[in-house]
Amino acid sequence: MTFRDLAFHNVFRNFRTYAAYFLSSAFSVMVFFVYATFAFHPKLTAETLKEASTGMHFAEAIIYVFTFFFILYSMSTFLKTRKKEFGILIMNGMADMQLKRLVFIENMVIGFLSTLIGIGAGFIFSQIILYSSSYLLDMDEPLPFYLPTNAALLTFVAFIVLFLFISLFTAAILRGNKLIDLLTGSEKPKPEPKASVFQSLLAAILLITGYTVALLVEGMGVVAAMIPVTVVVIIGTYFLFTQLSVWIITKLRKNEKIYLHKTNIVTFSDLAYRMKDNARMFFIVTIITTVAFSAIGSLVGFRSLMVNGAVKSDLYAFHYTSFSNNAKANEHQQKIENVLENNKIHYQQLDASFKNVSEKAKNEGEGSFFTVIKQSDYNKFAKATGANEITLKGKSAAVIPQYFSFNSDADRELFKRKVTLNENNQELRIETVLGQSVIPLRLLQGDGLIVTDSLYESIKAESNHYSAYDVNDLEKTEEIGEDLLASIPLTENGAYDFSSLAVKVNEVKQGINTILFVGLFIGVVFFVAAGSFLYFRLYSDLEEDSKKYLAITKLGITEKELKRVVTTQIALLFFVPVGVALVHGFVALIALGHMFNTTLWTEIAMVLGSFFLIQVIYFVFIRIRYIKNLKEAL
Repeated sequence: MTFRDLAFHNVFRNFRTYAAYFLSSAFSVMVFFVYATFAFHPKLTAETLKEASTGMHFAEAIIYVFTFFFILYSMSTFLKTRKKEFGILIMNGMADMQLKRLVFIENMVIGFLSTLIGIGAGFIFSQIILYSSSYLLDMDEPLPFYLPTNAALLTFVAFIVLFLFISLFTAAILRGNKLIDLLTGSEKPKPEPKASVFQSLLAAILLITGYTVALLVEGMGVVAAMIPVTVVVIIGTYFLFTQLSVWIITKLRKNEKIYLHKTNIVTFSDLAYRMKDNARMFFIVTIITTVAFSAIGSLVGFRSLMVNGAVKSDLYAFHYTSFSNNAKANEHQQKIENVLENNKIHYQQLDASFKNVSEKAKNEGEGSFFTVIKQSDYNKFAKATGANEITLKGKSAAVIPQYFSFNSDADRELFKRKVTLNENNQELRIETVLGQSVIPLRLLQGDGLIVTDSLYESIKAESNHYSAYDVNDLEKTEEIGEDLLASIPLTENGAYDFSSLAVKVNEVKQGINTILFVGLFIGVVFFVAAGSFLYFRLYSDLEEDSKKYLAITKLGITEKELKRVVTTQIALLFFVPVGVALVHGFVALIALGHMFNTTLWTEIAMVLGSFFLIQVIYFVFIRIRYIKNLKEAL
């Protein structure tokens, strides 16, 4: 057997140990290749989709950097589990340089194979992924299949270089290990883990403080608090796993009622050791998973906010605004009505007159602009939509803030004031502030003023006309809206304005979906990597756990009880860091909602629920495999 044969046999003999590393590396290569396939697609040279291509290249860079550290961590784990094997090889005469060469060849074999498998898998599924990507980006037609030679070349070169560097680095760090350290491996006795009461208390204080601040701040205060809260929570999370968890387990072990219940004595016997050993890994997994949860949740939430903002701004399916210099008002409105009737879409037409005016200011450059609407027209819209009508008298007025959202009653009071208009030199009293309006915000040039009909007529300004077309099924109007936009083009003199809410919502979705597509895959890569960290740790302890469980079975523990103990310990490994990450993500997404003065319960439930379900499925799969391997070892 040649030296090279030895390296190849080592890889395939230890395939179970290398499996997670190999598959995760191949998955990272596949995702990178898919992004490259998408970014280099000929159809993405179109001007409207250049930002998607740029986003793909940006995502490639992030994945590449993250993959480097991910593989580096994975290899350090493998080296620790193979210390005894290395010790035996050295004892049998293998020189230090030969050992380095062996590790280098093994790593390059794994890297080369995972690169080929990743590119191959990405190529096989590229048509499906391109189709789904096209659907997610709301493109009219799916991206056609093409031979991604540039993507394959970039991926192959990038990852061969990465694995070459990783292999050289991992071979270099073998230096300095003593033979006795290699042979004893993980069998050296461990000191009993001890927790600092002060640091345990500090962990609780930091987490509670971070959560409290994140949940209480609103508006732009969320942005100001983001960095300090993140730092506080990260430090608190570190002490949670290194100190507080060990302190809690120690206290539970001293409670005989809990400790001596059924198989808890076996479960808790080395739980503190496990928590101490896995503390840094738990911390890394928690932070990585939190980033995935928060990033995807924020993007999904931001998408909902953008869509809801478009709907709130427009309210109705179609809008036609006619100014005083418009000679085609009747022609355009007749065209809109004919198209709706020909497509058998039931609609309700609502009309209003409005005037754009300005405030008389004491100093030059001060004062505000307003869009004035008659009380009767506003109440006509309110009655049609089921909103509350308003009653005004004399020179009193109601205001519709154009860009303001209310956090408190005090915010409303800021709008209540006296206003003198240039157009009629009369002083108005703003007495009512409307938090929600039945008049679309897009109509307003400045804040909206609702006044009595008689006061409206006294304002010496040009009267313009607005028509809204309300329908029951907005989605059915997108194609109609595109046709109408083409047949009622905007003019340079701005005599009229026409818009379709369905078309606007689709444009908003397409814009944010590009970012969402990039963020989603980055988040998935992070989540898969976090799961792989847990998988690595579980299987690196398999040999040691097998000896421990073998000793326990000789003491009379049944197979059912052993499964319960193993399931509990695997569940703690899989759900403690993810559970903490879920809480972190939940608080972060609640804070995001507070920043925009809204709630994102649906988005939070969808994102966090989906990831939790995936983790449960992953746990069930790993539990079955681990128990099977454990039985074989016993």
